[in-house]
Amino acid sequence: MFGFANALLLALFAAAAVDLIAAVLRTRSLRTALTSLWNEEHLLFWQGGGEWRIRAGAAAFAAGLAAYEVSVVFCNSMARETWDWVQGVLGPILEWTAFLCFGFKILLGTRYTWKQLGLAGALYFIARWTYFNSQNIWWIGIVVAVMAAKDVPLRRPLKAYLYSGAAAMAVVVALHYAGIVAPDLISERAGLLRGTYGYGHPNTFGGLVFGLVLAWAMLRAKRVRWGDCLGIAAVGVFLMVGPASRSAAMCTLALAAALVVCRLRQGRKAPRAWPKLCAASVGLVAAVSYLLPMLVIKVGPWNNDIGPAWLARLDSLLTCRISLSWMAYRLLDVRIAGQAFDWPPVDNSFLFALFQFGPVAAAILAVLFAAALYGYARQGRRVEVCCLLTMLVYSYMECQPFHLSTNPTALLLCGVMFAQSAANWSEIE
Repeated sequence: MFGFANALLLALFAAAAVDLIAAVLRTRSLRTALTSLWNEEHLLFWQGGGEWRIRAGAAAFAAGLAAYEVSVVFCNSMARETWDWVQGVLGPILEWTAFLCFGFKILLGTRYTWKQLGLAGALYFIARWTYFNSQNIWWIGIVVAVMAAKDVPLRRPLKAYLYSGAAAMAVVVALHYAGIVAPDLISERAGLLRGTYGYGHPNTFGGLVFGLVLAWAMLRAKRVRWGDCLGIAAVGVFLMVGPASRSAAMCTLALAAALVVCRLRQGRKAPRAWPKLCAASVGLVAAVSYLLPMLVIKVGPWNNDIGPAWLARLDSLLTCRISLSWMAYRLLDVRIAGQAFDWPPVDNSFLFALFQFGPVAAAILAVLFAAALYGYARQGRRVEVCCLLTMLVYSYMECQPFHLSTNPTALLLCGVMFAQSAANWSEIE
């Protein structure tokens, strides 16, 4: 995908050059042309077939999400160990389909001002730069998907995401119980047997289920029903009992509780300080992520033999998340544009971003997330805020939020990425 990342960047530069030449020829004035391009939304390369291109772009975006979801949920299950063609043939086909669909939407099916294109292009350049160092394909995938989400009503793409992901997962689980895909693969923690359901690790399965739950909650943004709350709570209980994936289970249960609050307060105004509190929560979780491991005192030979006692108990509750961060501080260097690493595992998105993508990308992500929370809270879009806050909590305990299959809420950052006012951000409906 290195070639695709470079090609997309070069295509955006080429589109800007074609825009400028066409605008100068049309207006006969460089100043007028620049003013028009900066302030007026327009399609790239040429203006013909505008409405058809917009509709085709939206359809391509939905198709890309579906292909991406199947490539992750099916091709990255343990089916890859059962059949060579899963990742040797099917996986690359689906990944290229997804990226080409996203590329078509970005280049030929979206209107931009130069202000929007310049900011998003600069952020994409940084993402591409860090991708070349981190070699994390899911990172560039989620960035390109967010760019492609501009001005698309998200209901149809989210349905494509949800239905394709649920169908692919159902196939994997069925093959698992049929004794074909990893039939005897289980995990154990402190004497507790944990189901993997055809995936390599219980937390992988938990993260994928959590992503589908979030997509369902986002689809209910306009009208939350009691059945939605009960269903999501039931999934949370299953995640706690079946795979025993604590992070996914706790966040799913928290999302169910948050939706209950949304249902009870439907039609009522939120407190005036609510948007600022939502935005500040990002800084709070970031501070806890970066500073708490610094309080660790090593008292034994093992990863979780730490002090003080209250911190050791908290670390045990979070399944060694704090001590893993403490270890990362001692084994990894912070590099400006990130790095590739396999050890130690860093199950915290804030620290993972710092080490894998670098401090620049980590700071940008925190700002984008805080701005999105503030904007959605100001607009009174409670369900979107609840989904983002739940993902924020999940981000403290996992690094899977950089996978679109676990984090469909990333699509809600699109309006911020393109510097649009909150009133113009993509609606779910």
